[in-house]
Amino acid sequence: MEGGLEVAFLRKHAFKIAVLALCAVMGIYLLFTYVWKPEAPLPVIKQAPAFEINDIDGNPVSLASTSGKVRLVYYYFANCPDVCPPTTFLLAEAQEKLREQGKLGTDVELISITFDPERDTPEAIRKFAERTSAEVGDGWHFLRGDGDETIKLASEMKISVMKDPGGETFSHMNLIALIDQNDQIRQLIKGSDENLTANDIVDQVDRLLK
Repeated sequence: MEGGLEVAFLRKHAFKIAVLALCAVMGIYLLFTYVWKPEAPLPVIKQAPAFEINDIDGNPVSLASTSGKVRLVYYYFANCPDVCPPTTFLLAEAQEKLREQGKLGTDVELISITFDPERDTPEAIRKFAERTSAEVGDGWHFLRGDGDETIKLASEMKISVMKDPGGETFSHMNLIALIDQNDQIRQLIKGSDENLTANDIVDQVDRLLK
């Protein structure tokens, strides 16, 4: 009798059961499509150019010596009147977050390269770092090499830098190059984006660490 009752129940409610099953399937489809949709990987822009430049303590730092880690590379000058200080401060906030997550120095390194080495002495760079809350040496290299070679290197990373007439200042693209563990440039983060936060920077780093 029980079997007969079950068959009768199924026959009576077959349409409702089919509708519920269809709704369940559609719900799972929508969940995976719009809620759990995996992020597309960042595209490869180009291979990063090789470099070797001394830091402000005289130690050589190169693309090869930092390979295997994600790198955030930023070109700046300490006398910058506008975009460099706030962008460096954002990177300093990202440095702190990466430190808290245990990734700074082990999985991620920051590299700031001045294109105005004549005025950006090691002392001037340290003062700039202090003003912008950047902690020199804690997973963050501040490099100082030949000015013309640095401008050329920036150009090879698709970051334009031009010395203005008179030589007192520079016009430059305010971009942070995100380089993956295999020395490939994966993103050029717009440092002047008013909506950019330190969390946004860390999120982009995390996309390469997954």
